[in-house]
Amino acid sequence: MHVLIGKRQLVLAGLVVMLGLAVFVNWYFTNNGAPLSPEGPAQTERSDAENGAASYVSSEAAAEFFAEAKHNREVSLAAALEKLEAVMASSGAAQTDISAAQEQIAALTAAAKLETDIESLVSAQTGGDCVAVVGDNAVEVIVTHDMLNDTAVLQISDIIHSVCGSKYENIRVSAAIA
Repeated sequence: MHVLIGKRQLVLAGLVVMLGLAVFVNWYFTNNGAPLSPEGPAQTERSDAENGAASYVSSEAAAEFFAEAKHNREVSLAAALEKLEAVMASSGAAQTDISAAQEQIAALTAAAKLETDIESLVSAQTGGDCVAVVGDNAVEVIVTHDMLNDTAVLQISDIIHSVCGSKYENIRVSAAIA
């Protein structure tokens, strides 16, 4: 007897079914629940914010953004230092807790000094405002959009490298957008 359905036909049929299923899933998830009509999918008006469009910060908004970011950083640093100092002042704290708190205070103040140094040098060399964030393994500097060009990025990267000793691949320079 001759076999009517071979392995090739079964594999081909399976692939066709999987392709059909992939097309259906793609259609289902891109439809977004809009009812279908003969004219095509219903179009809805969306604002730029809903579409994910970036809007650049104006000079006033940029100044406000940088001032608010620096203020928030100072407030969070003060709160962290206050908690660590409370641990150090606690009469029931173990010596290991006190020494760990001292190390964290030293690390926080060192990072704050690096951030301030970077911001001062970047502002002096580029003439614009910025916010620096020093992390464990990376440094990020946020500048105004009009200040972001290849030359400024190289200047900022060199400043960060000379101040922190960070590797260039761990440096990120970005523009502030709203």
